[in-house]
Amino acid sequence: MTESLSFVHFSDTHIVRPGVRLRDVDTCETLTRVVEAVNRLTPPPAFVVIGGDLVSPDVDPEVKAKARALTVRDYETSYEVLQSLVSRLTVPVHLVMGNHDRRVPFRRVILDESQPWDRPHYYAFEAGPYRIGILDSLVPGHDGGYLSQPQLAWLRQDLQRHAEAPTILVVHHHAVPVGFAGLDQIMLMNAADFWMVVRQSHNICAVLCGHVHLRHETVRDGIPLFTTPSTCFQFAAGSDTWKFLPGPPMLRLVTCQGREVSSTVINV
Repeated sequence: MTESLSFVHFSDTHIVRPGVRLRDVDTCETLTRVVEAVNRLTPPPAFVVIGGDLVSPDVDPEVKAKARALTVRDYETSYEVLQSLVSRLTVPVHLVMGNHDRRVPFRRVILDESQPWDRPHYYAFEAGPYRIGILDSLVPGHDGGYLSQPQLAWLRQDLQRHAEAPTILVVHHHAVPVGFAGLDQIMLMNAADFWMVVRQSHNICAVLCGHVHLRHETVRDGIPLFTTPSTCFQFAAGSDTWKFLPGPPMLRLVTCQGREVSSTVINV
């Protein structure tokens, strides 16, 4: 195969509303900068995948301080702000669920469903000869992730039906440890089940994750796995304690050439 594909993966946008700062970062401002950076890329990417933790009204300083109760409307407002910001992208956008997200308001605002219900948001799409699988590891109320058995069964069947298509999987929670106990306690909890499905197929080219707010690159079962830093605050790699840094915002440019996948992290 000589065909190629280039796309952008960024993650952990943590939108609340304009002016709200999380860990001393205005997440709307940093996402705006990332969107502008993507729009300046030459040649333009085929699409963008935003890898989860799209919004985070649950960690709004007022909510954390118990100055007011968290409501569904808070989530809807955050998704409306997110939508207004990512609508400025000049390429198609695909969205992944993270642990701070909530499916019902996401479906109502982003997917424009009139009667949404809390079903996982997973699907696959084609980009030339390639196939991109969007997975949903959200477990409401929990920081760690989980892929349900029906979702894994769907993934197995989809991979079998498209066995000739080189495929990249995107999931919010990291599917391999990154070497920090605090983060690895809240990774993809049934990662072994996920990797069993991957091993049973022969068309997975790479796995992309978010969640950890840091850059990590490794290989598992011959498959490259990349975690992409956040568009806002980052985790300090190598620290023995929880330590976050106020940026810089980052994105990952992913390039596929045949079945080979490479990527570059870009600071904004």
